[in-house]
Amino acid sequence: MSGVWRNRISRLMDLIQENELSAILIHSEANIFYFTGYRGPGYLLIPLNGSPKLYVYPLDFELARMCVRGGVEVEELSMTARVENVVEGLPDEVKSRLGFDSLSAEDYLRLSALLGHESLKPASEIVWKLRMIKDRSEIGNIEKACDIASKVMDLASEMLEDGVMESEVKAEVLEEMLKLGADGASFDIIVASGSRSSMPHGAPGSRVMRNGDVVVVDLGAVFEGYCSDMTRTFYIGGDPPEEVAKIYEMVLEAKRLAEESVKPWTLSSALYDKVYDRFAAMGYADYFIHGLGHGVGIEVHEPPRISKAGKEMIQENMVITIEPGIYLPGKFGIRLEDTLLVEKDGVRRLTSAPYTLTPY
Repeated sequence: MSGVWRNRISRLMDLIQENELSAILIHSEANIFYFTGYRGPGYLLIPLNGSPKLYVYPLDFELARMCVRGGVEVEELSMTARVENVVEGLPDEVKSRLGFDSLSAEDYLRLSALLGHESLKPASEIVWKLRMIKDRSEIGNIEKACDIASKVMDLASEMLEDGVMESEVKAEVLEEMLKLGADGASFDIIVASGSRSSMPHGAPGSRVMRNGDVVVVDLGAVFEGYCSDMTRTFYIGGDPPEEVAKIYEMVLEAKRLAEESVKPWTLSSALYDKVYDRFAAMGYADYFIHGLGHGVGIEVHEPPRISKAGKEMIQENMVITIEPGIYLPGKFGIRLEDTLLVEKDGVRRLTSAPYTLTPY
């Protein structure tokens, strides 16, 4: 497995050279994990010439030494050290064109004062070039996270009935995730019922579900540091009203259209446009109020952005979501979502649950 980490660092060093940088300073915990296997705060310095080094505070030093892979040296910082203390002692050739992935405004200003503004170069995009394309080990972890999410979606469906609180469903789903081996949830689980379902991310509180409610359940699990994401929409009670059934079928058809359109070298915004145009033709474009999807990996929301503003080309071994939704304010919302692996000729769905308004 250590070869995986070494290969990622080697490919990053190629990009450092290609972008005429002298080194890159990585502060994002997700990026540090991607290159070292250590999940926690710190600063990872990868020079063009020299060995990578991870700087961590005393609180995390033992964990970092235990977890780090790929030949990365771990150095313990003092408790009061700041980002400039990591950089100030480096050779001038390392500091001359220093890329960075994610710095607070305060840290950026401190480094600018130390090195000069012209020496600091934003470099998060070169890291995303690597992270957007998943390797075999990453795909395996995401598949397991998706399997867990699919199983707990079954549990959520079983619990949806008159008199049950949204928070009860969330609590049971999270407990079951952990029993199935998840590290935790990818995000705060959404169980949004009744008129709250028209808010894409739900709303604070814990409503009691009633017959006649539309319920949006959006959940994801983390396994070995990798996320999944899926959504289903249900109707509690007998036969759903005609408007609910009509919009559900419209959203499901839009989802199928988008999935069938995903191919390597498709522009991400073109996928969004297809769904938007379909909704527009049916008079519902104004109620499609978010992007069509996003990348999934160490973080639940990653590039590529599948939206009107998306500029990335879809590529083989990307993991993405497709999640069209229609939201009628004050009435109800319907969203359907799966995590998908982009393959040579299309996509393979990694999450699975029936598409039915009736809880199963």
